[in-house]
Amino acid sequence: MQTVHIDTSIQIERFKAFQKAQIVEDALKVFGFKSTSSYSKLEFKRVWLKRLAYLYSATEKVNRTDELIGYITDHLGSHPGHRRKLCTSLQAIQSFLSKINEALSPEAQLIRLRIHLRNAILGSYDLWDSSITYEYNGSECIRAMEKPKSLASGKIEVSIPECKRSKIQCKIHTFYQKKQKIFTQVRVAIEKIGDKASDELKETANIISKAEKDSEYLCNSKVCYLISDTLIAIEGLDMDCFAANNDKEWILLSNVLGKELLNPIRNQ
Repeated sequence: MQTVHIDTSIQIERFKAFQKAQIVEDALKVFGFKSTSSYSKLEFKRVWLKRLAYLYSATEKVNRTDELIGYITDHLGSHPGHRRKLCTSLQAIQSFLSKINEALSPEAQLIRLRIHLRNAILGSYDLWDSSITYEYNGSECIRAMEKPKSLASGKIEVSIPECKRSKIQCKIHTFYQKKQKIFTQVRVAIEKIGDKASDELKETANIISKAEKDSEYLCNSKVCYLISDTLIAIEGLDMDCFAANNDKEWILLSNVLGKELLNPIRNQ
């Protein structure tokens, strides 16, 4: 039985509109065992669920689906730093509208979309768990464990509080200590590339270098976030294959860790 370890970039594709999701599902169906990392779940929460929560909030400010698209474009499209958030938000709208088969008015579409968004956010962790066989949790990331919740006001909360080393609640530092040799292998491989390495990989090498002197340096949400790909990859060492869509980081990680890399999005 072949096994695959799935990065956040591929997991999120599985939640998009049918045509995008099906490309990934077709590529993954040959694997009898699919794993991911709790840190992937945290990234999923940050990158996808917070976008859905933003959209859900935006649906309360407009009356029609066409007004919704205009609203998020006006608020996000004018700022270069928000382009990724805009793109993800539009993909989310496409995903949920594709599930509405009835011929509805724009006003009724908006109501149905709001219901879809609410159900998708609150049921996201169950759907995530059903899409995989096993989730590694070596870092015991507390933020990944915190599910989205419905407040008494009717609003949906998808919060990710900051983590600081003054109040350590996870075990990323002990996970690093157990796998320190492998983290060092990644750092050395990045440093050998030199200037050809991506900015993300250079930052990863810098952080690993600091962790070698002080493992609790990683116990900060502004730090661990920057080495998320490496954390996720090292958690999946027992798997045969990696699946990821960001080649700049995962080609190196796959080579260093001796794994085949599957990128169905690139192949498509």
